Amino acid sequence: MPPGLLYHASWIAVALAVIAIASAWLARRRLLRDTRREHAEDALEALATYSEWVAAQRRQAMFQGDRTDGSAPLVRVRGAQQAAFPELAPALVRLLEMHARLLDFLWRQQLLRTRDPEAWLESDHDGRFMALWSEHRDIVHGMAERLRSQVGEPLVDAEPESVYPA
Repeated sequence: MPPGLLYHASWIAVALAVIAIASAWLARRRLLRDTRREHAEDALEALATYSEWVAAQRRQAMFQGDRTDGSAPLVRVRGAQQAAFPELAPALVRLLEMHARLLDFLWRQQLLRTRDPEAWLESDHDGRFMALWSEHRDIVHGMAERLRSQVGEPLVDAEPESVYPA
């Protein structure tokens, strides 16, 4: 084989190797981006479901408790955060703290309502619920915006206006 041909064949082999490596890198990057996007969409859907549940608590006569199964909205948000968005851990902690405060409020209101309905009526339960709702809404909207910014594209709304308590 002439030396010129070996020289050009070597450069062609190097170029093909570089193309293969670049292609694999681009494919992996796209896979990671698509996976993050799927996790973000699932988290946004779960946040919307959770917000609907919170809004429904204002309209229900009796508090039924919180779901803790694997398909519960906050479990799904936590799973998405752990799988693809470790930078959202502080926001998730704030949401879980808010959730604990909300559950405490709802349980206490139910106890007060069943034990002393007159005191419950005088307790401004609706005003206190709306204050918690407002804080909840701010946390959920903040998380939704951070999820959207992480994937760089507009996604499904995390909390449609229709779920706000009337």
